[in-house]
Amino acid sequence: MITEVSEIMERKVLSLPPGAALIEAAEMMHDHNIRHLPIVEHNEVVGVLSDRDLRSYLEEVYRSSVETPAGLRRKNLTVRDVMHAKPLTIDPGTAVSDAIDIMLEQKIGALIVADTLNQLKGIVSYEDILRSVRDEYEARV
Repeated sequence: MITEVSEIMERKVLSLPPGAALIEAAEMMHDHNIRHLPIVEHNEVVGVLSDRDLRSYLEEVYRSSVETPAGLRRKNLTVRDVMHAKPLTIDPGTAVSDAIDIMLEQKIGALIVADTLNQLKGIVSYEDILRSVRDEYEARV
């Protein structure tokens, strides 16, 4: 029976630094079909960028006229401008049930998994949890 996040988390996680262009993050997320992108600086998790964050900002960008100063600034956004700074992180040893509770309470689709030095170790999403439940169910049937 799966009990800890470390058993189901994705360990091969793409990340970007906060100074990366927002368009680079959007392309990476699209190309790799990911919804949450950890933002790492000096080996430390400093933020997270979600597809929801991207959609809201990109919609605003395309509604803005590039001829205005505000429109021009929006076209040159970096990840830092849009990311959620200091995201919730959990330890690899966190119980899956606790991760579920956090995700439900915070209404988020994924949690960054980091060690005590706040270094990225993985990510666990609701999809990872659902897959593990399905796999355990199928193993019993």
